[in-house]
Amino acid sequence: MKITLKDIADHANVSISSVSRALNNANSPALVNDQTRLRIIQVAKDLGYHKFNNSLQKNEKFSENKKVPMRVGLVLYDVKAKYQDPYFSEIIYGIEKELLDQECILDFTFEVQDIFNFNLFGNMNESDLGVICIGPLKHDFINELNKRVPFVISVGGIPKLEMDYVTVDFRHAAMQAVQYLVDLGHRNIAYIGGSSQVGMPIDQEERYYGYKEAMELNHLKIVPEWVQDGCFDLTKSYEAMKKILNTQSPPSAVFTASDKMAFGAYKAIGEYGLSIPNDISVVSFDNVEMSEFINPPLTTVQVHKEEMGRIAVKLLLQRMEGGIPLPLISYLPTKLIVRSSCTEKSEMKNI
Repeated sequence: MKITLKDIADHANVSISSVSRALNNANSPALVNDQTRLRIIQVAKDLGYHKFNNSLQKNEKFSENKKVPMRVGLVLYDVKAKYQDPYFSEIIYGIEKELLDQECILDFTFEVQDIFNFNLFGNMNESDLGVICIGPLKHDFINELNKRVPFVISVGGIPKLEMDYVTVDFRHAAMQAVQYLVDLGHRNIAYIGGSSQVGMPIDQEERYYGYKEAMELNHLKIVPEWVQDGCFDLTKSYEAMKKILNTQSPPSAVFTASDKMAFGAYKAIGEYGLSIPNDISVVSFDNVEMSEFINPPLTTVQVHKEEMGRIAVKLLLQRMEGGIPLPLISYLPTKLIVRSSCTEKSEMKNI
């Protein structure tokens, strides 16, 4: 009787694709973990499957010689952001690509509030466990996580704890973005920032500090009604922009703390019959892919998101292998990408 991949999959209780990868993809070991690979190979042997050619020998050699793989997981404030937020999805893409290149596996993705509620790390072997935290999470949460997991790195967080960080200077980059508007002649500049349940409130966030410092440096007044919380959300940033436009004397420019919030602001501005940049200039932060394709293309701060993810993995694996003695902070450079959403104040209409 001829043995098929389906027979092996049924006996090993895995998918047919896993069997195919285990038996044929010796050069891509991250596709199937070692335990599953060994089980599949043993089942194939027991059933008398002989179509291994050289792949089985390579796989067996790999399985015998390779050490137990390190387990790496993600922690996000909201797992939905992995798929719905372009900023986080690009970081996670970099993480997953680098893990694949390093022959490691992304083992889990947890949401902040679930970790301690369900003791999600309780049954894990701590010796080979590393966690990448994405976004500016609360410090008391990070401290508690550090007590339970030996290797923790923060991506995009604010370096205030003795641990590894891969991030950018959000404050300085925000100052540059606002200064760009000032140099165009704008004096009335609004701000749409973001807070979250597990992150910083809007007035304690680094991009707000950058906005505030740039305004103060240029002796410009910050109007409280022009500072709104968009919660890094499309709908809430849309509502925030409407609140700003409903003030007695609307500003000539707005700085949003993320491109996603800029998209919400664009919608509100359009619904009020206003034009960007003829009626109001918009500058933003992140440079996600869509920012180049909206109308008009968005002027925004470039953040190297995929590179942040890749560097985080490299740093974490070096830490797990004992190659780094002290906590490291890696700041990636930023750059203002000038497109078509801003103009000189002298060329604008009066709202």
